[in-house]
Amino acid sequence: MSESTPKRTTLDRESKEHTRRLRKSLKKVRLSQALMQIFWTAGPVTSLGLIGGYYIGYGTMPSTALLIYFISFTAIAGIIGLVAKVIYNTTQVAVEEQGERDVLAVTDSLGDLILASRDRIVQSYEGRLQDIEAAMQLLRRMDMTPYGVRIAFTDLTGSREIGEMMGRLFAYRRIGLSSKADQLAAEYHGDIDALMEEVGGLSPIAADELENWFYGRSMELLKFGVQREQGYLQRIMSAIEYNNPLLMSLRDAEEMLILAFELINEREIPTLIFSYKGSWKYATILEEYQKSRSRFRVAQAKSGNRIRALASYLTENQISDPDNLHEELPIDELQNRVIRSLDLLSGMLVKEMAKKVSSQAEIKRLSDILKNSLELYELAFKGSQETKKAYTRLLEVSRRWETFMETKGTGSKTFEITHQRKGITIRENEIFLNEEHRLEVCRHMAWYLKRDVSTGRTGTPKELKNSSAMTLRRVAIELALALEPHIHLSKPEIQRNINATKAIYLGGLTPDMSAAQKADLGKNMANIVDQSPKQSAAHLADTLVRYYGVNLSPEAKEFLITNYEVDPEFLDQLSYDENRSWEEWFGELYNPVEIPPPKPRWSRIRKRAKK
Repeated sequence: MSESTPKRTTLDRESKEHTRRLRKSLKKVRLSQALMQIFWTAGPVTSLGLIGGYYIGYGTMPSTALLIYFISFTAIAGIIGLVAKVIYNTTQVAVEEQGERDVLAVTDSLGDLILASRDRIVQSYEGRLQDIEAAMQLLRRMDMTPYGVRIAFTDLTGSREIGEMMGRLFAYRRIGLSSKADQLAAEYHGDIDALMEEVGGLSPIAADELENWFYGRSMELLKFGVQREQGYLQRIMSAIEYNNPLLMSLRDAEEMLILAFELINEREIPTLIFSYKGSWKYATILEEYQKSRSRFRVAQAKSGNRIRALASYLTENQISDPDNLHEELPIDELQNRVIRSLDLLSGMLVKEMAKKVSSQAEIKRLSDILKNSLELYELAFKGSQETKKAYTRLLEVSRRWETFMETKGTGSKTFEITHQRKGITIRENEIFLNEEHRLEVCRHMAWYLKRDVSTGRTGTPKELKNSSAMTLRRVAIELALALEPHIHLSKPEIQRNINATKAIYLGGLTPDMSAAQKADLGKNMANIVDQSPKQSAAHLADTLVRYYGVNLSPEAKEFLITNYEVDPEFLDQLSYDENRSWEEWFGELYNPVEIPPPKPRWSRIRKRAKK
């Protein structure tokens, strides 16, 4: 190298990981003990066995060459087996150990993210609704004390007196003083009825919670599972389809985190799907009707879910009060309020631009919110158009189904659920992650959760506890993508069956838990959660009667009661009114909400702000 050539400094990495693995595997094998075992087997054991067997078989002693051959063969085979075991421990066992570490790390991170999502949900509310949501989070714990009950109901009702009373009521019932509890409940009965009506106007779920606690209905039922947020998987899949995390709410993100947490901790979710075997004409039109109905339901859900996502987005950005756009509103009323909120947002932006000394930062903030809101509304409008097309197709197929049932069908419009060759067959299955898929999902998520999902930089577990609302949505999307190849979340029948089951109860989850404690909690709750397919079977029976216009035979009812413990009273209430016209029946079942197109004024104001 000439003197003029610049010296080059290179950067490399020297890792002793392979040496560490080899040393660790040698420790596991216990080399000295293994070698002693090989030489013992190759020496005395082989010699005695060969001499004895050869003498018994041939009546003479074996030659020295034959003895040396067998001893050498045994020793060499043993050494080869030892080397193979060391290599296996160095490679495969190390991979398996890393996989278990990934499972534990992902369980730990998901636990932190579930707690973070609950905190962000509470933050997204204001005033009374924030107090109610905080109280609901507190009441979902099974290890409540009278003091905790008092705090929760003071926040929930806004009355310190009622909070004090509920704490006393809980304490009396806890130690078995039911007569004292009944006396106190009778004293406050009228006040509680009035409060339930007031709270119900803001949150019907909170009103039900108040009623349950006041009348002493056992909160131990929580440990057998909690109801899932309906439609959350559809909203998450829409967010993936349109690459827009805002199409899902924070509560949807929490539900996805909980679903992944329970599947990683070995939860098996039962599923029920029905199919028909028999006449090919009957099966063909039934399948066509099922597909048309499924397409309509998906399109309608997309449209409604996008309006709900827009309402959640406007609430999170303080454009509208949460009590104005709360989740329990019917979709048609929520749609009208969302439109009024977009008018309000446009007006706020116009006023800010009209100021003599306007704030560029505030104009940009409002403009960005309006831009995202318009995108969400446009998607909701397109979903409404898709719903109209699906509705037209469903109307046509439904007429054909009705005609077929009246002319060529069963005559009595009764489905027989049997184990024979013809009739409805209920297929039972489970949604779960086998060991290979569990490790694969956790390997991917362990890598993903170590990164800051908003910037792509490497992050730390501590930062996950302070995750933003958008980060939580992105993690939920990534979980759905990781689970999709294994449990097919995008399929409507999978979504329906997951929604028909209860999620595991995680009220015992706390920030100070270790990863192992979170894993133990997940496994314990997965073991005791209500796995009965009763709710799925009841939903299936309701679908057959309500949507397919048929009656269940006495044998079919007995089948559902015996095999799935469906409530007999519920089944008795299910009956198809054959005197009702097809038009009345169809109109009651399918009533799509039409979303008007976005107002041109909103886009014009957005363009002005952009300039």
